[in-house]
Parts: sequence; structure tokens; C-alpha cells
Amino acid sequence: MSAPPGKERRRLDASMTLLVEVMESPLDAGYAQEATRRQARMAAGATRRRSAWAWGLILLAAIGAGLTVTTAARQLSVPQEGGAASARDVLERQISERNEAATTLAARAEELAGEIENLQREALDYQDTGLLDTIQRDTLRNGTQSVQGPGLVISLTDGVAGLGEDLDPDALVQDQDLRAVVNTLWAAGAEAISIDDHRLTATSSIRNANQAVLVNLVPLAGPTYVVRAIGDIDAMQAAIAESKLPARLQALGNAYGIRSSIVAQSSLFLPGAGVQPLTHAGPVESLP
Repeated sequence: MSAPPGKERRRLDASMTLLVEVMESPLDAGYAQEATRRQARMAAGATRRRSAWAWGLILLAAIGAGLTVTTAARQLSVPQEGGAASARDVLERQISERNEAATTLAARAEELAGEIENLQREALDYQDTGLLDTIQRDTLRNGTQSVQGPGLVISLTDGVAGLGEDLDPDALVQDQDLRAVVNTLWAAGAEAISIDDHRLTATSSIRNANQAVLVNLVPLAGPTYVVRAIGDIDAMQAAIAESKLPARLQALGNAYGIRSSIVAQSSLFLPGAGVQPLTHAGPVESLP
């Protein structure tokens, strides 16, 4: 039967409240709270134990990784027996072989250039002597042909910072020093110039690579660099005396100990630079 509207339904055991609480909640409230706190403490302790184990594993992994990296670094830092020496020997052998091959090819190119020159002379000696003279003048100007005649020899030698000390980089002959000598000689009327038997042409370069001087991308041995110039000796000496070159050479000697000398020679031989690459060409008039 349902209760009338507006009135709450009363439990049949409402008069038995104490018996109901004893049956439904047999533990005292204080015991229940203590049991709850105990379960919470046990859970927190398990969590702490698990956290300690996790940190211990992380620490062991970090130590193992550190030992592995240290061992690998030591193995890499220690040179392998014979490995570096073997690689150096291979590189030295390859450099020697390439230098020999380059020397052989250069000699062959010079030989072929001489044959071409002889054939041109034989072909044009009777047909067109004017064209032969023009070709010879052009080969002299572009440096492809060897030349011999009187001229000047200017030598520059590296200076030393002091006895028993390391060589001062500023005491070395540099590319700008050689360029100053070469430019002065061209302005003085030199007809042909070479540096350590490397013939200079209109496309030649004089550069520094670290402490080495390169002429036409070829490193020079040093410590003495010899510049040879063929031309009128008296005219070149007079032009050099009026230029800034003597003061520059004296300053290099006073500041860095770089020694220099200018000597006149009655006969100099300058090798040719070989066949130069053709960069410009144009049609010529037909021969009669």
C-alpha cells in the first residue's frame, strides 16, 4: 500500500533503530577510520618502495651508459697500431707518384710545343715571314716560348726571428712581396719574368696558402725566392732605383730580417709556360 500524498512512508523497523545499526554497521566509527588510515599508509609505503626501485634502476642505467661512452672514447683516442703510419705512407706514395706523373707530362708538353714551333717555322719560313715574326712576338709576350737574354736577378730570403726560436710568420717572404717585385719589373720594361723557373704570363697568379707561396697554383720550396727578368739592364736598373721597391726591400730587412739582392746577368734563360688555353678567337683574312 502506498502512503498518502504529503506524508513520508515510515519504516516498519523504525522503532528498532539500535538493533538496525548493530546489524548494518557492526564496527565502531573510530575503528573504521583507523582501518582507512592504515590502508592509506600501506599504499603510500608501497609507492615509496616502487619509487626507490625505479630510481635505483635509472641510476644503474646511467652508470652503465657512462662506462660505455668512456670506454668507446678511450678506444677512439688511442691510435691503432700501424694504422696512422700506414695511411701516411699511402698518401706520401700517392703524392710522389702524382708529382712524377705531372713532371713527365710537363716535359712531354714542352717537347710537343717545341715540335709545333719547328713545324710552324718550317711551314712559314718561305711562305709568310711576316706571319712567322708575328707568331714569335706573340709567343714571347704570352710566355709560351722559352727566351734567353740579359736581365736582372732579384732574390728574397726568409728572415729568422732569432737564433733557436721558432720562425716568425711575419719574417717569411709573402705573396705581396713577390708581387711588388714583379710589378716593378714589368713597369721597368721587363720583357719576360719568372719566379723559381715558373714563367709568368698574363693569367699568372701569385698567392699565399697558409705560410706557402703559390705561383700558378704551384707551391714554391723557399726559403729563397728568385725572380728573373729579361730586358734592358740599364733601363730596368734606372726604373727600379726611382721606384718604391728599394725602400720596401730595406724595410723588410730592417723589420723582419728578410734578405734581398739585385744582380745583373749578361745571359738568363727563362723556360716557356707551355701552351696556354684559348679564351678568345676571331676570323682572319684569307691568305692570298
